[in-house]
Amino acid sequence: MDFAANAIALVFGLLGAGLGLAALVSPEIAAKLVRMQAHPDHPDGYAEFRATFGGVFFFLHVAFLVAMFMGQGVIGAAAVLAFGWGGAAIGRVLSLIMDGEAVRTTHNYRSIFVEILAAIAFALPVISFVIDPTG
Repeated sequence: MDFAANAIALVFGLLGAGLGLAALVSPEIAAKLVRMQAHPDHPDGYAEFRATFGGVFFFLHVAFLVAMFMGQGVIGAAAVLAFGWGGAAIGRVLSLIMDGEAVRTTHNYRSIFVEILAAIAFALPVISFVIDPTG
């Protein structure tokens, strides 16, 4: 596999795991990052931040890192994260198209850029493998 493709994916894997870990430890960080908050009448909403933005995010990226360092399943794990990040970007673009002017914020445009960048970063090892399966 291509060293540069793997290095870029590794950096994004570490960043994704770091974001997830931050959300696990402090759901307030996740809430601020995604511009949401737990409803005052439902403080258990913080469990949702910890679970979704923390647990899912952290462990998906850790699974990728484990696969990478074990040399097993890294292409599949990278593909899953590439599709996941790409799906986030698609969802956000659909929101820009369908939800009106209010969602056309700098935050959303920046987020689309980051999500596409992450999708590409995780797609690089997959593309590298498709081009040269012998590595």
